[in-house]
Amino acid sequence: MPNNFFIIDGHSQLYQAYYAISGLTTPSGQPINAVYGFTRMLRKILKEDRPGYMAIAFDSKGPTFRHKEYEKYKEHRKPTPDDLVSQIPLIFDVIKAYNIPIFAIQGFEADDIIGTISKKVSEENMECSIITTDKDMDQLIDKYIKIFNPRKKEIRDTNKIRNEMGIEPKSFIDVLALSGDSSDNIPGVPGIGIKTALELIREWKSLENVLANADKVKGKKKQENLVKYADSARLSMRLATINTEVPLDCNLETCRLNNFDNNRLNELFTEYGFNSFLSEDHDKN
Repeated sequence: MPNNFFIIDGHSQLYQAYYAISGLTTPSGQPINAVYGFTRMLRKILKEDRPGYMAIAFDSKGPTFRHKEYEKYKEHRKPTPDDLVSQIPLIFDVIKAYNIPIFAIQGFEADDIIGTISKKVSEENMECSIITTDKDMDQLIDKYIKIFNPRKKEIRDTNKIRNEMGIEPKSFIDVLALSGDSSDNIPGVPGIGIKTALELIREWKSLENVLANADKVKGKKKQENLVKYADSARLSMRLATINTEVPLDCNLETCRLNNFDNNRLNELFTEYGFNSFLSEDHDKN
């Protein structure tokens, strides 16, 4: 049995599939594009990477601890399209037929669940691949944890972060604290973009060191903003930090891949009109 663990960012991959494929419906007319793209991605990983363990994390409805601290967190995010919402139970049915555990916890994001599970896996000295397109996850990378973006076919590991950014992966939180993150509406410090934030963290190593040495930073306006918006930067750091201590009932053995329900998979693929999947082998190993 391969000793590698794959964690899929469910919403990230479902959205990717939804926007990558359009106009696909079941024989009965139900939109199915996101389910098809997600299932195709999942089957490719199972076939090519042959993971020994797998978990899939999804966001829960309702506010998280970040919304409670900052009401404007993700406030400009558009609601999930109705024709994507209708597909979520359908993809859950596919995942359950593969006997892959699904994790979603009220008050936390999928990121936090992924952070908590990947930390447990890393502590067991096991290789862990996080399947996501979310750059925020870079902060989780360590000796055993890497990020795989299936759309770009890109693997991000410690060496890639060091070579590309000149920082340690965990310091990416400090970068986001300064630059903010428009996709999540994390404010950061006005006038400091990702490039400047990286330069500052490379030089000063941490957010607190940057703030303590604001008077030594090049540019009078940047100096003023670092002083004026210091609390905003600290808030942004708290918002950007992935919680790796989510109260999660996750025994790694329950995530061991085995016993796909082939009859159920064939039923679902027939119902969904995924005829090309019917001729392929679903067996584990």
